[in-house]
Amino acid sequence: MADQTSEQLKYELAEVDGRTVRLYPRRPKPPAVIPECWEGAQELVKCRIVPDEEPGDQAAPVAAPSRERVERTVRSLVSRMELPVPTPLVGPDPSVNEWNMAVVGYPLWLWTDDPGSMSSTVTGNGITITINARRGATTFDMGDGGKVVCTQMSAYRASVKPATPSPTCGYVYGWPSLPKGTYAVTASSAWVVDWSALGFEGTIPVTVTASRQLPVGELHAVVVR
Repeated sequence: MADQTSEQLKYELAEVDGRTVRLYPRRPKPPAVIPECWEGAQELVKCRIVPDEEPGDQAAPVAAPSRERVERTVRSLVSRMELPVPTPLVGPDPSVNEWNMAVVGYPLWLWTDDPGSMSSTVTGNGITITINARRGATTFDMGDGGKVVCTQMSAYRASVKPATPSPTCGYVYGWPSLPKGTYAVTASSAWVVDWSALGFEGTIPVTVTASRQLPVGELHAVVVR
């Protein structure tokens, strides 16, 4: 009875395609999402289905699963993968200057410190799935209405000559956020997840998002007579 209560607390039950399935609990929208799995902040039922066999389950393996069943398992597992979070990085960082802010009119370098690819093998429903994920373009929403789409990014180094624009991914603010506040800079990386299992294969797009606050101000020349 204790195990049954634990199961009821952990999962929800629902009727999907004429059968009773377990659903993962509802959750807040995570940084990494499969776009087709979400409507706003609501995760769709098709992506909350728990694979029939998880570690510790005693379910018998199912012979010759259909492509539909394999895809359902893949979608459920991929939707809970932990892909690298693309925290937006800015160079030169405001923390290294005496004003603690980025400056209007000064070229900024944009990048994220995450690997461009990753591979994994996961199992669910008695199915072993090989996954290869690669990052595509990263879109930076700069908080002032401007956006930059970058297929390549270069990390800023201390050896870079001052005021040198990034050769791959950069931005110049035309208006300050200060003194009212900061700009929310959001990086959204589009990942392509290739999967293969039991002779089937496919591709699932995943978007991973992260944000930071960036103070941007103006410098004014002072003439001393």
